[in-house]
Amino acid sequence: MKYQLIALSPIHIGNGNQISNWSYSVDNSKISIYNFEKVVSILKNDPRKLMNLTADIERNPLNKSLGDILKNYRLNVKPEYTVQLRGNIKKQRWDRNRRQNLTEYKQIWEFIKENGKVYIPGTEIKGAIRTALFYKILKDKSKEDQNLKDQFLREYEKCLHIKNYKDDRDKKKKIQSNFKRFSSRWENFVFRGDFNSTDAKRDILKILLVSDSNLKDPEDVLIVKDILALGVSRHFEEPHEIAKKESKFTIDIRIPFKKEYKQILPVTFSYLGMKKLREACSEFALSIIEAEIEYFYKTNELRPEEKSEILEILEKRKNLAKVSPERNWIILRLGKHQGFLSTTINLLVKELNPELYSKAYREIVPVARHTPNKSRKITIDNELLGWCILIPQE
Repeated sequence: MKYQLIALSPIHIGNGNQISNWSYSVDNSKISIYNFEKVVSILKNDPRKLMNLTADIERNPLNKSLGDILKNYRLNVKPEYTVQLRGNIKKQRWDRNRRQNLTEYKQIWEFIKENGKVYIPGTEIKGAIRTALFYKILKDKSKEDQNLKDQFLREYEKCLHIKNYKDDRDKKKKIQSNFKRFSSRWENFVFRGDFNSTDAKRDILKILLVSDSNLKDPEDVLIVKDILALGVSRHFEEPHEIAKKESKFTIDIRIPFKKEYKQILPVTFSYLGMKKLREACSEFALSIIEAEIEYFYKTNELRPEEKSEILEILEKRKNLAKVSPERNWIILRLGKHQGFLSTTINLLVKELNPELYSKAYREIVPVARHTPNKSRKITIDNELLGWCILIPQE
């Protein structure tokens, strides 16, 4: 079935690359992205200018941008695309040797593209559904089976027991390593029916097929915005290419079930009916939103009016998550800045055993804060990230 994906908030899905200052130019509130190789090819017949460009980059790796070169050399190069810019494309850095602040251009985290076009990967959507199902299935099984619940919490607590470590940083690293193995075991149990299974053929998600979205021109859906980190000791702002709120894409979701799957897959395959899938995504979204409301209610890093604006958005999103199953909608959170362990296992432990959750928090975060342990990322204009809704198309 085809679905229309509508961004409820800005979304960043990265390809792991950053756009260098030697690949963009800035003009007031707009930023143009260039193919640096094309600029070099234009200069190949002018060795002197090409040498000057090379020298400029070596002398000013971050103090200039491609825009300065285009202007100084009077080059007319067509950009790949031009989008709006919100935030500061430059930053101040203290230079100890010169004993002064230097102004440098930032690198931009790039949105994933195919042949220069923006899209939402099917793997990203499927991954978000997988996370919601993991939460829902494990929560249901914990309610049904007290022994399983006790085992889950016991193994979680065991992750905190570290005997040999150099310092707090080393201890935290080893705890996180334990949690990684712990989450893998329970993923295997939920999706493959066996804690130690490595057989991908038994994974219930193999019968969930999600296509990549259609391709969009960057100028139609992208904007470059600074993303701020809250709840960390050192604040920073990083520019990202993000799909704008209300951007629309089309995807296809299919579950081609066959009778023989009953003999191959674990019993949890029953959660792959579209009705249960919608309910799982809704329930997981509500848990995330409740945690977000708690965080932003307690944080003192925002002005009162900013907090009120964010909390109002979260309340509306909570109402949307509640009604989405009955309207045949799927609500998801996608993209960068979403953590599997912290938004799934820790949410569940917090519900099942708040004291154990608090104990884990104290072990992982040496300096206690008055807000929950997970940092948050928002855009420079206080927009939350990653939320979308999938609406079936008749």
